[in-house]
Amino acid sequence: MVMPFEKSGVDILNAASSAVRMRILKLLKSRGPLPYTEVMSALGLDPIRDAGKFVYHLKSVTGANLVALDKKSKKYMITELGEMVVNFERDLEEYVAAKKGKLYVRTSRLSVEEFDREKIVSSLVNEAGVPYELAQEIAAEAEERLLRLRTTYLTAPLIREFINSILIEKRLEDFRHKLTRLGMPVHDVSQLLKLSSERMLTAQAVKEAAGNSVIEEYVLLNFLPRNIADSHLSGDLHIDNLGGWVLKPDEVIHDLRFFLRKGLPMRGPPRNFNGALSTAQFVYQHARSEVVGEQCFDMFNVFMAPYASKVSKEDIKEALYDFFTNIRGDTYSQDFSKGLSLGFELSIPSFLRDVEAIGPGGLNSGCYSEYEESAAKILEASIEAATEASAEKPIFNPRFIFKIRSSQPKDKRMSEIMMKIHQFTAKSFLPYFANLDGEEKAAYTATGFRIDSAWTGDWEEDCVRTGNVGTVLINLPRIAYESRKKLERLQKILESQVNLAAEALHRKSEVIKERLQQLLPLLSGGSRGSYFIEKNSTYVMSFIGLNEAVKTFLGSSLIESERALELATDIMEDMCKLSQEASRKFGIRIALAQRPQDDASVRLAKLDVARYGPGEVATEGVRDYPYYTDLFAAPLSVKTGLQERILLESRFQAYSSGGHLASFCLSPTEHDPKRLMSLTEQIYNSKLRFFTYTNNFIYCRKCNRTFLGIAHTCPKCDSANPTLFSRSSATYIPLDLWPEAKRRDMESRTLYSTS
Repeated sequence: MVMPFEKSGVDILNAASSAVRMRILKLLKSRGPLPYTEVMSALGLDPIRDAGKFVYHLKSVTGANLVALDKKSKKYMITELGEMVVNFERDLEEYVAAKKGKLYVRTSRLSVEEFDREKIVSSLVNEAGVPYELAQEIAAEAEERLLRLRTTYLTAPLIREFINSILIEKRLEDFRHKLTRLGMPVHDVSQLLKLSSERMLTAQAVKEAAGNSVIEEYVLLNFLPRNIADSHLSGDLHIDNLGGWVLKPDEVIHDLRFFLRKGLPMRGPPRNFNGALSTAQFVYQHARSEVVGEQCFDMFNVFMAPYASKVSKEDIKEALYDFFTNIRGDTYSQDFSKGLSLGFELSIPSFLRDVEAIGPGGLNSGCYSEYEESAAKILEASIEAATEASAEKPIFNPRFIFKIRSSQPKDKRMSEIMMKIHQFTAKSFLPYFANLDGEEKAAYTATGFRIDSAWTGDWEEDCVRTGNVGTVLINLPRIAYESRKKLERLQKILESQVNLAAEALHRKSEVIKERLQQLLPLLSGGSRGSYFIEKNSTYVMSFIGLNEAVKTFLGSSLIESERALELATDIMEDMCKLSQEASRKFGIRIALAQRPQDDASVRLAKLDVARYGPGEVATEGVRDYPYYTDLFAAPLSVKTGLQERILLESRFQAYSSGGHLASFCLSPTEHDPKRLMSLTEQIYNSKLRFFTYTNNFIYCRKCNRTFLGIAHTCPKCDSANPTLFSRSSATYIPLDLWPEAKRRDMESRTLYSTS
């Protein structure tokens, strides 16, 4: 017998008239078919006390054909008629809510709008790719939950949290992943402001840190494949500079000639020495927004030489003094991660002698071999200007790199230049030294990054207008722990991690090509033609904790046994081979390097201590503040002789064509320039490729004086809390900006004397 339509409608409304029965319908619509016990549990009913009541309500909705039982699966499911009732009930609630007072939403566009369910549907469809019907269902459920809050004022983030909660409940994890909001919690922003104030950072630094946080989340959630992102988060890998990963390259080696010939936007080629320096300063300042870290003007004195031939040394020195102090800026407010490296040639290298020189007005001015005297004049004036500037207050930027070549003449003038460099070094401990063969075409930055002409054989395509696009570091101690002291297993895990790192670098290569077309106007060259050569730039494969990995695997560190040295050498050889294979596979220039990375050094050590326990992990540092060795082969605290350290670092620099740096910590006393020059010659003969001398500094802002050593009051005026500087790894930064783990371990460093 067919039920009359009027009676059917009454029965349906009667069946839905109970709050419990309506909750049953909404539950089944939201979560799909469920067994008897799950429905009862989700409603919060007691299986014993409420069993009779629950059966009564369940019979009411099944009797009205709002719910059906699948006899095969023994699960209850909502019918089409039941869904209509739920939708009708939600429409009624929306109507009543509107009558009582409309819901308002503060949006991400900083406006206040009336709540509109369709906007949630649109967001789900457009942002996360949710099918339209499913999006409608989710939006309706979200609206229902929001109405229960009984608030007339909502925010867009709160609504998004409700949506994500529903997606998690429905096990729609992929959609939630795409819909996740990026940003910093209020507490984190408050802590950032507090920490930045304590460290005397600028407002711009705070703004950049907050922006980097958003981009980092985006890279890990939406750009990188899940396995690579998880490897970074878990500590197998460390992807360096995540905040700039999808935006810009890490480091750039400029070709100053490009701008000397073509000029700058809205400015023609320079016509004199001061104009050429102004051009260089403009390039550095404007490229800071397009480069994550270091920039470099290699062969600086050679490329500037055509502008100095008719200028006196005193005028050159005065102009360079202004240039250096302008680049330095205020010691407190400068961003120490965005430095400028200046590469100086002690004589014009043979491969550059017959190259066409760019002179005033961007015109051809003969060959660079004609400007030997001018290049030497700029070199000497640079040393003198830097010495004077650093005597006033630390000149930690720009950084000075002096390239010593085997082909340089061993005459009196060269000895005088070397002595001037070491007089400057003995006073400031600022210079870096690159040890090059006579014909070697290579450029360095102060962070230890190295690039040569091995990719295409053309130094003008390989060594300038290129750089380090991105770096991924491999956690070597983690591999040692996981290998369970089985060499074959260690090699297998290492290969897996290198492949993951290479894939991450390949992803960056693809996105940087796009950015050069969109967001990097100076590096793209603009109307002046193509500038940055991405296809010839380096993608760096680096590592953390070589010394700690060997110690974990064998029980002895690099300086304690020949067997440890052999294992470390084997690891480096394997990484060289694997990175070369990855380079061929992806068609990008992947190079193995030893790179500085304070954050990775500490982060990976902490993760490993938490994972394996402090008793199982080999780390550096003091208790509760562990870290791994990052840039150097052996930690600076290793108690070994100076000659042994030189040979050790030289051995491993030979494997890292993409970069390396050895730092020799000297005692905080006066050092004789002659003895220091003798030590440099000794290091040069050992074939160590790139090195620097490090000391500690006290800078007092009150009396504007600089002193050697570490103290908590100024030795001159007794002012409290002077700024303390030293090299955590590659470059000088205030100790306040060091990781806590390295700062606490600083006093354990081995200091060497030149006497």
